[in-house]
Amino acid sequence: MNDVKKFLGSKFIHAIASVIFLIIVVLTYLLFFTEIPNTAKGSGIITGLFTGVIIAAFQLWLSWYQYEIIDEFKELKIRKILANRKDQNYYGELISKAEKEISLLGITALSFLEDFANNNQNAPEKERVLLSALRKQNFKVKILVADKSVLDERHKRKADEAEALLKELKSFPNFEFAYYDQHHPTHSVLIIDDEFIVGPIFPKVYSRDTPAIHLQRDSQLAKYYETYFNDEWEECIKKQKYPSSSH
Repeated sequence: MNDVKKFLGSKFIHAIASVIFLIIVVLTYLLFFTEIPNTAKGSGIITGLFTGVIIAAFQLWLSWYQYEIIDEFKELKIRKILANRKDQNYYGELISKAEKEISLLGITALSFLEDFANNNQNAPEKERVLLSALRKQNFKVKILVADKSVLDERHKRKADEAEALLKELKSFPNFEFAYYDQHHPTHSVLIIDDEFIVGPIFPKVYSRDTPAIHLQRDSQLAKYYETYFNDEWEECIKKQKYPSSSH
């Protein structure tokens, strides 16, 4: 169905372009090879039409360009480009709608836990959506964060704070977390059912200030990162890199 729409959309644009080109040819002929432009009325009409067609051609080009960009977004199954990761409401809404699973790969996950796993009973619901998700039947949450051995001092302090929150969540039987220590963090990955958000991790830049791409989970681009997450997770499980007194 998408291929049909793409074909018809492309054919329509090409047809309109052909008509505009034909009109330009006719107007050019009338303007330079007939006596019509020699009259005041004819000159005004031809010039006005010529200008209008040029504007229409430019607008068509813009439409075609936008069509190509949108089509490329659809092929990659991109839902949205996020300039940063500060919008708590955006992420919170996705988490609140989740029915099956949440998987997170990050540096310390402190911001994520502070935003969505507030155990204060008086906290607003949007700050407790992760806790609500963990109470759903057959729901699973996995969080994979960097071992302190690969972090700088600033992130080590955040990791200490995050560790306490992660251990609290271990009271939920459907919650797991692990540490990776083979490399410095390079990407942030968040999987929420069929939603997939991925972004880079830059040294000395707060994660909230970095961009991200929101994809459909079945996007080919998302599959590469999901494989990356699964490989990291399995490696950690094999090494039994779960929190211990050393963390």
